[in-house]
Amino acid sequence: MAERGLVGLGIDSLTYCTGEILAVFKVLSKEANYPVLVHCTQGKDRTGLVVLLVLMLCVVDLGVARGDYMASERELRGEREEKLTEIRSIGLPDVFADCPEDWVETVGAHIEERYGGVEKYLARCGVTWEMQKSVKRIMMCEEHGS
Repeated sequence: MAERGLVGLGIDSLTYCTGEILAVFKVLSKEANYPVLVHCTQGKDRTGLVVLLVLMLCVVDLGVARGDYMASERELRGEREEKLTEIRSIGLPDVFADCPEDWVETVGAHIEERYGGVEKYLARCGVTWEMQKSVKRIMMCEEHGS
């Protein structure tokens, strides 16, 4: 994992965490569950993947998604030394505490190239078209029935 970095972790998570992706989208597709907080240990790897999938589903420009993702690095600066201790304790390099600048574009391109787009990827995870439509409606503040 150290050699492939966080980009490799994101791509591997797409491949092997389809059940978890489905579970998250089951929650996100029900308006009664809102407000929702999506978070993981550092708030950038697993959280970043979920947020990227939602942003791609809502057809947000990857440059905008990248800016959002990179904001995580600024927000995590105060915790960096603590995270480095934790990351080093499991044998990973320091870069696992950072946000790779190419993460959004590379993971996004992988979704497009490997799966034919985010909708097809989510469908492969078991996220139905109705669930996807519901997430888009909720996230994009569309009126019911439109």
